[in-house]
Amino acid sequence: MIIDCHAHVFAFPKLASPFSKTTWLSAQEQIRIMDSKGVDKAVILPLSNAECCAEVQSFGEILYICECFPGRFIPYCNIDPRLPQRPDLITVDHFLYILEQYKNLGAKGLGELVARIPWNDPCMLNLLEACQIVNFPITFHTITPDYDGYGVLDYPGLELLEIVLKRFPHLRLFGHSPGFWSEISSSLRIEDKNGYPKGPVKEGGALVNLLRKYPNLHCDISAGSGLFALQRDPDFTWKFIEEFQDRIILGLDYGSVKNDMQHIEWLKKAKLENYISELAYTKITSRNISTILGLGL
Repeated sequence: MIIDCHAHVFAFPKLASPFSKTTWLSAQEQIRIMDSKGVDKAVILPLSNAECCAEVQSFGEILYICECFPGRFIPYCNIDPRLPQRPDLITVDHFLYILEQYKNLGAKGLGELVARIPWNDPCMLNLLEACQIVNFPITFHTITPDYDGYGVLDYPGLELLEIVLKRFPHLRLFGHSPGFWSEISSSLRIEDKNGYPKGPVKEGGALVNLLRKYPNLHCDISAGSGLFALQRDPDFTWKFIEEFQDRIILGLDYGSVKNDMQHIEWLKKAKLENYISELAYTKITSRNISTILGLGL
């Protein structure tokens, strides 16, 4: 069993991304990729925040895709927490009113959260508290305020992320993005914070420190940000995977048919060459996400 925890799938994609110059993936295109890589199921993360360079998706579209291809997709929901856009979302109970409906309709989590507001903004804290109450994990993308892009705002060292990890100990957060994975090394330079740093990983990185302190933090290895971070220093990576094998989850994050995400091939090769154990491979590729989402697989 292989489960991809990070997919963006549309029923009828029409608009091209400014990055790939292609549309986002249709369900049929996503399934062709899944079949070619041996992926059994994929989590659909709706793109709903204003910063996304994509067509806004309704939860109804996500459910429609899941119904058309039974057994292949796992639905997540998404909410933009900002008050100016949603005057009906002021209290935790307001968020709960919506999230409980999503949960009753089959949603297993929330994301991808890319709203460009700080973790400690009051409306964000209300959303996080509500997600903790309904037991929804959150997949997030993070970025610094000085950088022009999408993602929850944080600073070098992930200091705001630590605030919410501590405040909501039962809320599972799946970290993703260059701004998250660059923090794997304590030698991180400010200019590389939102990029793809190379070279040896130095112990004491903020990401590793947070993983050791907060069991509710998890690592989504999707896209280049996750894979490149794990490939940059194999001597460090094998120890990292051994220590955090219960907190690492496989994601691919295809944004275009032009992409070719090699995460599964890399993991299989590492297992074949005995750099990671069979157990660690199974946890990363299916068991961890199945346990968190209560899939019973």
